[in-house]
Amino acid sequence: MNIIKHKQVILIFLPFLLVTGLLIKNSSSEAPGRQTIPRSLVIVKPVSPAKPVHPGEAFVLTLELTVAPGYHINSEKPEDELLVPTSIEFKQDPAFEVKEVNFPEAKTKKFKFSDKPLSVFQGQIKVKIKIELGEDVCGSQLVLEGKVRYQACDEEACLRPVSAPFKAVIKIAT
Repeated sequence: MNIIKHKQVILIFLPFLLVTGLLIKNSSSEAPGRQTIPRSLVIVKPVSPAKPVHPGEAFVLTLELTVAPGYHINSEKPEDELLVPTSIEFKQDPAFEVKEVNFPEAKTKKFKFSDKPLSVFQGQIKVKIKIELGEDVCGSQLVLEGKVRYQACDEEACLRPVSAPFKAVIKIAT
């Protein structure tokens, strides 16, 4: 009788153990032949001016983008209409105006997924953004919020476009 109860308990918990084991295995291992995609393929680091900026003055905000090894992102002009260009957007704020966005020179490379060479960024790049403060800006600092929209690719395929948010603190001269 005791053996029958143990068998019943085992039969009740067996499906649970099997399902739990499969879920743990699937969540901890990757599919054969597929690599794990890093959580963030591009790290965005804003570099604000070292000196405080006077209201009405222009300054340069630098965005340092670090692309994960084994990946590239399309340039702002990727040479293929189906690919999403890298772009920078700021949250609208009357305290400043973006005057220019200057991307570095891109690399031209050929990939398996494209018939023609593409314009891409790899490794670390610096995007220089000329911004003008409004005349009426007051306070000791201004927080600029924005996002970098990019499409990351490896040697064989491209991923869906994503956005990486950033915040930059600009010191205001009084």
